[in-house]
Amino acid sequence: MKKILLSLLLLATTCSLTYAQTIETKLAAWAKTNPVEKLYLHLDRESYFAGQTIWLKGYFMAGLIPSGQSSSLYVELVNSENDVILRNIFPVYYGTTIGGQIDIPENLVAGTYQIRAYSSIMLNQPGFVFHKRVSIWGKEDKKKNNDIPGGKSQLLFFPEGGNLVKGLLNIVAFKAVDKYGMPLSIEGEIKSETGEVVTSFKSQHDGMGSFPIIPLPGGSYFATLKGTEEKYPLPQSTDKGIAFSVRNTAKGKQFRIQYNSTDEAFKPAYLVGQMENQVLFKHPINGDKKEITGVIPTTDFFSGILQLTVFNKDEMPLAERLTFINNKDYVLPATLKVDTLNAEARKRNRFSIALSDTIIGNFSVSVTDADSEIEPFRSQNIYSWFLLNSDLRGYIHNPAYYFNNQSDSTQAALDLVMMTNGWTRFKWTDVAQNKLPPAKYKDPGYITLSGQILLEGTKKPLANRDVIMMRSAVDTTVAKRGATTLLQTDSTGHFKLDSLFFTDKNKILFSEVRGNKSKFIRVKLDADSLNRKFGVEPIPMPQDSSAVLKNNAIVNAYDEYIKAQGLVLENVIVKARQKTEVEKLDEQYASGLFSGGINSRTIDLRNEVFGGDIFQYLQGRVAGLTVSGTPGNYVLNYRGGGLGGGNVALFLDEMPTDAMMIEGIPVAELAFIKLMPNTVATAGGGTALAIYRKKGADLSAAMESPTDIVNYNGYTVTKEFYNPDYDKQPDNSKADKRMTLNWNPAIFLAEVNPTIPVIFYNNDQTKRFKIVAEGVTNDGRMLMIEKIIEPGGN
Repeated sequence: MKKILLSLLLLATTCSLTYAQTIETKLAAWAKTNPVEKLYLHLDRESYFAGQTIWLKGYFMAGLIPSGQSSSLYVELVNSENDVILRNIFPVYYGTTIGGQIDIPENLVAGTYQIRAYSSIMLNQPGFVFHKRVSIWGKEDKKKNNDIPGGKSQLLFFPEGGNLVKGLLNIVAFKAVDKYGMPLSIEGEIKSETGEVVTSFKSQHDGMGSFPIIPLPGGSYFATLKGTEEKYPLPQSTDKGIAFSVRNTAKGKQFRIQYNSTDEAFKPAYLVGQMENQVLFKHPINGDKKEITGVIPTTDFFSGILQLTVFNKDEMPLAERLTFINNKDYVLPATLKVDTLNAEARKRNRFSIALSDTIIGNFSVSVTDADSEIEPFRSQNIYSWFLLNSDLRGYIHNPAYYFNNQSDSTQAALDLVMMTNGWTRFKWTDVAQNKLPPAKYKDPGYITLSGQILLEGTKKPLANRDVIMMRSAVDTTVAKRGATTLLQTDSTGHFKLDSLFFTDKNKILFSEVRGNKSKFIRVKLDADSLNRKFGVEPIPMPQDSSAVLKNNAIVNAYDEYIKAQGLVLENVIVKARQKTEVEKLDEQYASGLFSGGINSRTIDLRNEVFGGDIFQYLQGRVAGLTVSGTPGNYVLNYRGGGLGGGNVALFLDEMPTDAMMIEGIPVAELAFIKLMPNTVATAGGGTALAIYRKKGADLSAAMESPTDIVNYNGYTVTKEFYNPDYDKQPDNSKADKRMTLNWNPAIFLAEVNPTIPVIFYNNDQTKRFKIVAEGVTNDGRMLMIEKIIEPGGN
């Protein structure tokens, strides 16, 4: 472990140590019960076609090393309106997944989407949810305006340290964004309230920049941009407070503290530095001086964001500054070698990645068509996410740029990011007052099955009895039959089985062990430990111009891909297809005004298990549907409810009813739900929610027997990436339009000086290969290789 700076400096005065130790102890106690966990997804690409697969691998880290705190990874595909299109759940082993994927629906409209991923315990602290924009080409959304909706351009100001203090030299950072939230290059002037020009300014990188100013007593200031007359007010200046500035030097972080107030509450007492929710140092300050300077040597620090805070003697923060330390200790050196390079159609290629030192860790590699992406290199990578994005609020444009080199201009731009993006973690005032939020979620440790077994038709528990549990996959082609388990109920008929693992939809049979004297039983499972819904806050997603998705080369490639897949033939539209399960359900249950409906949203409940009522189940599951209230008093509202004003009419087996009549029906007895916006089945053409009870074959599992069968959805099945071997199978009957040529997420190394082989066959058209290799070692070093390889290239 590295040395932690200034830890020996802090025994200078008993008084200062007492205050700093109090803050440190409170933060350490909270951090222990609310551990930080970060997540990064390596995706095979950033641009996709509807109908393709997004391949992914998850890496968890905590305290700068791989994290073993979570057992489940939740991955969601979210549209620009924050509706969840798809949600998959994958198991986590020793801080990584063995792979994972999202199958993009073939009918998805073209647009910018978001991949959102998290574990349950990541939600205990704000701002750690992984998110990444991806572009998807699909059918044209004819209802959507070609221009992406947005607000107005913004110019935001951030005084260094937090306050604009009168009579002192202040550095003010700024950030300009257009109406889509993207960086905007600007230049302009700062003027006093009388219109006098005080200074000029110009953005230096991605709409960011800074300027110095000494606010005068009684004055206010505003900015104007070149070519416009609009005024942008600066924050109001204050007589009380301190000016706190930090600069990068060869020796470390140079700081300056200035104050002119005679109020003891604004007198600096000590400087605290913390990283990853751990206090690294607490340094007493001689507050008798009006200007205090010093240098914090950082060569022995870990790389990452260092939060510097100036406190008064009563543990109240006076000023704060974020600064980035880049000692390159996170870099795992690697060499990429091209052993065999052949860009001809379907020819074999071999690359190798050589690592030095003793390597224990997990890695993933992708090889893609370099010309299938909008940009040649990714805007976000494993470095930028773990060290930058995951600790800051707000959108950071092209964060990978800040790790490409350590030039003065790059470091200056990164410092502007530190000044213009807020901290995601905590507020020191909440630490001092013990108001930090307690942990809300715990990791369940894979799948937990628990519940109560009752005698059929009674409320009497099956107490202290042995019960056989047998699990069987609904689809035996993707999941094997599970083992038989013997469990025992307690005196109240309850049971619990934890640390279970299975995939896909399963039927679970419970049977009492008493031979011919077995009792007829009914199993009531507790709330689903795996498939639960979380209150994940929407993450703003700045939009690129719609012209991005009209890239002619990629649009043409999409058309060729569709033809190659046989989805659309030239001059012929193939309409014949197999009915989906939802369509079969609709034909089986719905009739008259309730049948069909292109805008309807349907949920198949036949294989669902849920411990609450149907309205608790619906919360957060249908985009636009809001369920409020409590049992006995539920209210349903639908966004875009037309003439019905948003109110939802309820039907049970197509008969009008109310919420109280429905909430008492167990979810296990329901077949499916159908939400119909703007339907003539309701008065005024409002929204209807039709709920259907099981009938016919769907009731077969409920026949009288001394057993009970429940349904449970396990983890998403992890698909295997298809790697053709054209030397053994030279099949030329179908065009090869693959955009991802190789995807290997399951690379585990425990060797000295290992080499990772990368072997793949080209498709029919790729001329330039893009290889990305990422991963994490057990000691927290990260592999990141991103390179385009082409014949004749360097």
